[in-house]
Amino acid sequence: MDDGIPTARRRSRGRRTFAVGALLLSVLSAAAGGLIGSSLERTGGLEAVRLSQPDPSRPGPPQPGPPPPGRPPGNATGIAARALPSVVILHVTGTGTGEQATGTGFVLDTRGHILTNNHVVAPAASAGGRITVTFGSGATARATVVGRDTGYDLAVVQVHGVQDLTPLPLDSRRDRPGSADRN
Repeated sequence: MDDGIPTARRRSRGRRTFAVGALLLSVLSAAAGGLIGSSLERTGGLEAVRLSQPDPSRPGPPQPGPPPPGRPPGNATGIAARALPSVVILHVTGTGTGEQATGTGFVLDTRGHILTNNHVVAPAASAGGRITVTFGSGATARATVVGRDTGYDLAVVQVHGVQDLTPLPLDSRRDRPGSADRN
């Protein structure tokens, strides 16, 4: 069939059409995959993930179990069991920016001071957002930033009106692995 167009030009046009079609299909496939993946990430996937908690009506950080029989309290398991009641989870939301962060920290003293990372509280510190602290019992309290250092990535927040806080014992001889003073 001779329509007046040279064969080489027809092949070139056919290859170009194929390349443009393949590129368009790739872009549309990537966009569809991104939208589906984003939707699954926001909704938790195809099925909900459930974590076991000591009290389902008050979810909080994991609680220590009883120490394994025959293990001395100064080993890593014992140290972790003593530290866990002092560990908290921080949920941070910035105002206006919509920026959110979640991190952990630990109770420093009975006055409600909690040490965490600066990058965790940054959305609330710079934009006057909200910091919610979840304790091991599942109880929550609002916190405010007391101080922060971007160079060391440390921050101190404080909760008010919370009783029976368990500060993390710092520099306890019995919590030094290899120490002869361990119980």
